[in-house]
Amino acid sequence: MRWKHATSVLASSGLLTVGLAVPITATADTSPTVTIGVGHSDPANQNGFNGNPVISYTDFFGRSVSVHRGDTIDFQTQPTEFHSIAVAPAVIPLPVFYADTDDAPAKGTGLPKVGGGPGLGKAFEPTTCGAQGTDPCVFDGTHAVDAGGIAGFDQNGPAAIDWNVQIASNTPIRDYAYFCYIHPGMQGVLHVVDSTATSDTGNQLETQSSQDQFAADQSEATSLISADNSAAPSGAAGSRTWSVHVGDTPSSRHTSILGMMPNNLPNVVSGDTVRFLWGALDPHSVGFGPDQFLPQPFGWDCGKSYVGIPPSNGPPPPPPPCTEFENGQPEIVLDPGTRGPGQGLNAQQVTDSGVLVGSAYGVNPGAESWSVAAAQPGAYQYHCTVHDFMVGTIRVSGA
Repeated sequence: MRWKHATSVLASSGLLTVGLAVPITATADTSPTVTIGVGHSDPANQNGFNGNPVISYTDFFGRSVSVHRGDTIDFQTQPTEFHSIAVAPAVIPLPVFYADTDDAPAKGTGLPKVGGGPGLGKAFEPTTCGAQGTDPCVFDGTHAVDAGGIAGFDQNGPAAIDWNVQIASNTPIRDYAYFCYIHPGMQGVLHVVDSTATSDTGNQLETQSSQDQFAADQSEATSLISADNSAAPSGAAGSRTWSVHVGDTPSSRHTSILGMMPNNLPNVVSGDTVRFLWGALDPHSVGFGPDQFLPQPFGWDCGKSYVGIPPSNGPPPPPPPCTEFENGQPEIVLDPGTRGPGQGLNAQQVTDSGVLVGSAYGVNPGAESWSVAAAQPGAYQYHCTVHDFMVGTIRVSGA
C-alpha cells in the first residue's frame, strides 16, 4: 500500500543493487526473550482506500528495553507498516534525501532537485539474517546490524513480520540504540544489563505502558487530522487562500499521517489560491490528471532533463546515456515537477508539484509547500504519485 513506486523503482535501480526484501512471517529459530513493536497495527486508521487518511506509527513499542547478554529480541514490524530498522552503538543519522545542486533546479520549486541519499538506500537492502529460515542477526556492540527494508505484508496481505537479533555473550554492558533509517526521530534505547539485573521479557506491545503509548500516539494523530480537515480559508472570495495538508506529522513525530487534508474543496472560485503544505515526515507529490500522464516519482538525473523510471516486475532497463553518476553510481532524483508554484489550473496541461519532502529530512535548500491558482472553472482531481491512495478534488466555479 505504501511507497507504491519506490519499491519497484529504487530497488531495481543502479543506486540500489538489490531488491526490497519482504520476508514472510517469521518463526524464529531462537525463542525471543522480548518482542518490540515496530510501528503499530490500527486497522480502523490504516485502510488507505476508504477515503480517510492513513496513520503510520513511526514509533517503537516499547521505546526502552533491558536485556541480558545471550537474549534474543524480536523486532516485529506491524501490518501495513514499512520501516528500515537497525541496532547499533548509537543512532546513525544517514541522510535520506539531499539537495542536488549540480544542475538545473526543479521546475516545481525553483530550488535544487531532491536526490535519494544513503538512508533511503538502507530501506531497500535485503534482509540477510533474522527472518524465517535464517539465524538471528548477532549484535556484539561494535557495529550496526540492519534489517533492510521490511514491510508488514506476507503472501496473503497485511501481517506482522519478525526480525530477530541476538545479543552476543561478549557485548559490553551499556546502553545502545535501535532506530529507523527512513523516519528521523524513530528510535529507542536498548539497555544491555548484567545477568543479576532485571531484564524485560514478553511482548512489549501488550504492556500497559505500550498500550498507553499507542493511545497517546493515536489521539495526537486523530486530533491533527481533525484540525487539518476543518481549517477554513483566509481572505475574501476570489482572493482567498485555501490550505491542504499533503500528509502531516504531529510535533512528537511518533506518527506520520498519509492523506490529503481536506481531500475535497467544493467551493473554490476563480482567483483563489490553494496552498499545499507538507508534513515533517514522508515524501509526497501533488499531481493533477491521470497517473499515466504524470512523471514517475523517481527517475534518472540527466542534468537539465529528468527520465522517470517506471515500475517493473522484471529487470529494469539500463539508465539512459544522459544519466549523471555520483561516486560510481547513477544518480536517482525525485520527480522535479512540471510547473512552479502559483500557476493557474488548466485541464489541458499537466500540473505536477514534483516530490517534496518534509522538514524532518533536513534538505537545505528545500521546499515544504507548493500552490496552484484557481483559474478555469471545473473539477480538478489530484493525487500523490508515491502513495496512490492519497487523493483529492478541487472544484472551481466562476467568481
